[in-house]
Amino acid sequence: MKNARINYVVVGSFVLSMLVAFVAVLALLTGRTGATDTYTTRLTNVNGLKYGTKVTVEGFPVGQVETITPLRDEGRTAFRVEMSIKRDWPIPRDSLARMAATGLLSAVTMDIKAGTSPEILSPGGEIQGGSAANIFAVMNEMAGQVTDLNQNALKPLLAVLNQQVTSLGALLEQRAPELLANLLTVTGDLAAKTPRITADVERMTGTLSSKVVNEPNAERIGQILANTAQLSAGLQDSRHKVDAMLATLDKTLSGNRDNIDASLKDLRHTLAAVSRTIDSVTYNLDGTTRNLHEFSRQVRDNPGVLIGGTRRGEDGPGRK
Repeated sequence: MKNARINYVVVGSFVLSMLVAFVAVLALLTGRTGATDTYTTRLTNVNGLKYGTKVTVEGFPVGQVETITPLRDEGRTAFRVEMSIKRDWPIPRDSLARMAATGLLSAVTMDIKAGTSPEILSPGGEIQGGSAANIFAVMNEMAGQVTDLNQNALKPLLAVLNQQVTSLGALLEQRAPELLANLLTVTGDLAAKTPRITADVERMTGTLSSKVVNEPNAERIGQILANTAQLSAGLQDSRHKVDAMLATLDKTLSGNRDNIDASLKDLRHTLAAVSRTIDSVTYNLDGTTRNLHEFSRQVRDNPGVLIGGTRRGEDGPGRK
């Protein structure tokens, strides 16, 4: 009985020691062997990333991924990745976190590329996320783009080209005999008229050579070109004079800017005063016009009004 108890104690101790060793090995494999600090990053793709994924700094294991939370940012889906890293591990502020794979068959890791900033990121801070440094992720993205290009661009283009080629083939099949007959007619007509066209061209060149391109006309053309060059030079000088005049005018305006501003201010004041009194002036002009119209009517009816005038209260024009 005593030997059986000893055996049970030995077996239990062995199993317990194996469990402790197993936990220690797991802790060593996951990097969770001490106190840690929490950092976060944002990624657009977390393919292959999960809880317990190893976190490395320049390839050295320093922690693991704890949680992955999907977010909606500016109409796009992003993922907030929370990582636990060894306490007091220095991470520069301009560091870059991205998914990476050291080989074709190796597991995905979260690798942090240390920056060069002298400022160290505080625990709980956010590390800038970068694109995945994984050949499979790049190939997957490229395959998606190629598939999208094939579905949305190449297939419609090939369909349109096929339709156009079919239409053109049908048209050529219908009109080919007529087109060939017209081509034969045109080539035959051109062959018959070519000698006459050649003779006309030779006669025209001879006429131009004898009557147009001769010495007197060549001298006149040279004189015209000389006059044109002189006119161009004169226009160039005129442009320089205009530029000088504009520069002088600009300098004058710049020197009298204060006087011009004062004049504009006075003109604005005058226009404001006129706008305030324009109604009364218009009213007086209207009354004066009416009186002048009445006076001219009375003079037309009785010219004697200019000499004798009228009495107040009389019914008719003139004086009784």
